[in-house]
Amino acid sequence: MDDSGKQYAVGYKRPPRSGQFKKGQSGNPGGRRRKNGPVQVDTAGIFGEVFSVNIGGRIQSMSAKEIEIRQILKKALEKQHFSSMVHLLSLFEKHGCQAVPKTSGVVILPTNKMPHRMAMMMLERFGLPETWSKRQIAWGRKQFEATMTYIERECEAAGIIP
Repeated sequence: MDDSGKQYAVGYKRPPRSGQFKKGQSGNPGGRRRKNGPVQVDTAGIFGEVFSVNIGGRIQSMSAKEIEIRQILKKALEKQHFSSMVHLLSLFEKHGCQAVPKTSGVVILPTNKMPHRMAMMMLERFGLPETWSKRQIAWGRKQFEATMTYIERECEAAGIIP
């Protein structure tokens, strides 16, 4: 029964009086949720994070930024994706990464008895000759001898440097 003495019918859209809100009490006492501001992200920390990557069977440590640039480069070269090429070039220009040769095109080898192809293999792998160690030169000699052609063998037997 309600206050005026009439019977209150409980049913669809008519909850019992015990389940109704009391007078002066809000249906949402906590109020509306506050709007969250912009999310603060440490991008330098994310791009500086180091991951282990498997490249050609060898595990190397790389930063997230380096991995991203390698993926863009791969897409640009293998799929000839034009916008990837443009993006890479703009990144290189922005950060001043254009290759500036350290020499005038002349490479001075540590010895005159080094075959041209051996020197080129070592130059690709280890950089300029000023940084080559005896161990690296031994590696280059071993690789060269393992891949020598017939003509190079003949030249070496005759004492001629190919």
